[in-house]
Amino acid sequence: MKSNEVVLALLVLALLTSMALLTGCPPAPEEDAGILPEEMPVEPEEAPGEVTGEEATIDQIGSTTVLPIAEKWAVAFNEANPNVKINVSGGGSGTGISALIDGTADIADASRAMKDEEKTAAEEKGISPVEHVVAFDGIAAVVHPNNSVGELSVEQLSDIFSGEVTSWDDLGVSGMGDIVIVSRDSASGTYESWKDLVVTMDGEDEDRDFAASALKEGSNEAVRSTVAETEAAIGYIGLGYIDESVKPVPVVPMEGGSAVEPTRENVQGGSYPISRELYMYTAGEPEGAVKDYLDWGMTDEGQKLVEEAGYVRAK
Repeated sequence: MKSNEVVLALLVLALLTSMALLTGCPPAPEEDAGILPEEMPVEPEEAPGEVTGEEATIDQIGSTTVLPIAEKWAVAFNEANPNVKINVSGGGSGTGISALIDGTADIADASRAMKDEEKTAAEEKGISPVEHVVAFDGIAAVVHPNNSVGELSVEQLSDIFSGEVTSWDDLGVSGMGDIVIVSRDSASGTYESWKDLVVTMDGEDEDRDFAASALKEGSNEAVRSTVAETEAAIGYIGLGYIDESVKPVPVVPMEGGSAVEPTRENVQGGSYPISRELYMYTAGEPEGAVKDYLDWGMTDEGQKLVEEAGYVRAK
């Protein structure tokens, strides 16, 4: 073979070898191709302010006395936990407890303890109600600001609301005429508490009941409004509803002594005679968002809101 033919053959062989090497190897990834190995998955970034956790809805129904606390709790808790929606409504303690028994409420607000018949009705439906004391309250007797009455005893209040005393003149208050009694309706826990603590004088006269002439109102606001517009009226409301439109009356305890003003300090100190616990009931031990909500309500933050609502903190 001639030398030039040998050279040509070697060149062809080298070219074929180079082509084989190039087609047999995959190209190297470009540095900016953005391809990562499968063993290194990319975690999706969380949007700024996104809340983790399951969506939840809490239905809270009942006492209008507890309502201001529930409303403040719901707003503050939802701000910190936007994934939890809390629906709050009033209607009275009996309404809330019935809703809990019927399964239409997660929390029943009550300004009185559950009655035995309510507990029985719950048990018949397989529900074991759990009581949570969330605050303390005093119930104030209130009159029109023009009423000159300085104080009343528990016994005098009982006489008024049972209809035994019908004129302000009989109580040494001139110029006011006949007494207009303003009460809550029977679905109200405040109605039950006032009947027990005042009308029956804490069980001293269990036969006593509200006078048939008593006006029945569906909320604390309605009682306050009626008293504020009626000079001869007397009613009763939770401490959180007292404002300048009505005049709270100091009360002499049944054991005697000085009249005690209806204030948070006197309720907390135990000297005001018309005081009670405020409750939230659950159907069994609370779980999930309901438990988180109630636990939060008993923290210092939640209890400060109790005070802001005009009540006495439970802890």
